[in-house]
Amino acid sequence: MRPMRNFLLLFVTFIGIQCLSYAQTPEEKRLSTTKDVMEEFAHGQIAPIRQRFSDDLKDSVSENDLKSAHDELISAAGAFQSQISQTTRIVQGNPIYVCKAQFQNFKVELKLMFDDSDRISDFGISPISDVSPESMEASAKAITELLRQLQFKEVSTRFNDQMKASMPADRLEASWAHVMTHLGPFKSIRSARKDPEQDRVDVRCEFENGPMIVRIAFEPSGKIAGLWMLPAETEKDSQI
Repeated sequence: MRPMRNFLLLFVTFIGIQCLSYAQTPEEKRLSTTKDVMEEFAHGQIAPIRQRFSDDLKDSVSENDLKSAHDELISAAGAFQSQISQTTRIVQGNPIYVCKAQFQNFKVELKLMFDDSDRISDFGISPISDVSPESMEASAKAITELLRQLQFKEVSTRFNDQMKASMPADRLEASWAHVMTHLGPFKSIRSARKDPEQDRVDVRCEFENGPMIVRIAFEPSGKIAGLWMLPAETEKDSQI
């Protein structure tokens, strides 16, 4: 009986080693959760997602909020097709767990943050553009150049429907005129920098009396989803 007993001990030891070798690290566990949440959200499985939320996030995001976000995403991006990747990014010292997936019309990115108990403490999902940062920066510069040339109707043709409703060409013209009243004539475009985490570009402009940032946000189709005229520091380029 001793050989059989030794065999059983060896077998149990082997199984224990195998289990240890496949145990997930905290990082892998969170990435796996991120993948699962993307799958659940893509298929409208809202309840299990919200069960993973921290108490604070449950207080601020209702199940109806998630359902509305799902419907809006599917309306824009189309049907889910496949997962692409799960990665971790460090933003301002904090780990962000990112899942990228292909939908019918656009790629979609899910970003999660976790608390110390591995509950989801922050949730964000949106379509993303395939355009390179350099191309997006070039587009933002070209739009800013149209503003310099007072081509407000041309700029407005590049707006998405929401922007066309909230900022028609005459309102855009009035906003630009207000800037020039305070900063004087437009002199030059100094730089354009894409936000590493969002599809938006800050274009630094120099006017006779000081600098200004033209911030332009793009939707994945390339349409302008937001345009802001923001104050800028005078001694160095603004940082995103």
